[in-house]
Amino acid sequence: MKPSASLLLIGTTLATTFLVPTSVQASEYSAARANSVRLVWRHSMHQHLYHTHRGSRYSKHLGVRYGRNTEDITWITNAHEKLYDKRTHKAAIYYHVNSFDGRHGGWIWRGYLTPGGATVKPSPTDKPSVDPSQEKGQRFDNTVRSLFPGTVSDTTLSNQASAAINPSDGERSPKVPAGQVYIRLYNQVVQPTAQSYREALITAGYPAAKLATFKRWHIGVATQTDQEFGEGVNFGDAAIYLAPQH
Repeated sequence: MKPSASLLLIGTTLATTFLVPTSVQASEYSAARANSVRLVWRHSMHQHLYHTHRGSRYSKHLGVRYGRNTEDITWITNAHEKLYDKRTHKAAIYYHVNSFDGRHGGWIWRGYLTPGGATVKPSPTDKPSVDPSQEKGQRFDNTVRSLFPGTVSDTTLSNQASAAINPSDGERSPKVPAGQVYIRLYNQVVQPTAQSYREALITAGYPAAKLATFKRWHIGVATQTDQEFGEGVNFGDAAIYLAPQH
């Protein structure tokens, strides 16, 4: 074999080795897919049951594909997000789901989801799995809420707080309806505690004596448990809305 032919063969082999991804790489991660979309908003949502045999499950920004939806699985929703496709200039809604047994999860385009459980129903002893981040968020929410003695939890205010702590791209100043109070807490520790939130409230101008004045007010709290949310929001940050009792 001529030297030039030998070098050509070696070069072709190397190109094949380094440029052609393995099946695992191709099915699990795509930087191009992740960069092709932009997050518009991401919020928690109520639990609903769905099933599907179409599409795949992805990470929250579509970079990682966890697997195709080919099994008879009942999915439980707990969050949703809106992604803008930079190439098509269209937006799509994805639901975050978990299976009853907690073994599977991910984000699925809602157009692939059919309301109701799958053909194969879970046994009566099965319980809906709880998304770890959602469970942690509820724990943080309760911790912050406990610092406002005598207040009443309000779903509407909680939704306002959720929108504030999960802002859309470019959105920095949440709306505060007349008569309401909005408090933004910035987390400064790895794992927030009641004490760290209490200190954050003091820094924001709300010592214990002032918090006591909100007794009987309605309250909504939302905390951030997404480690990579961005948008000027950090893990453990909290948004609080308060409204006087009518």
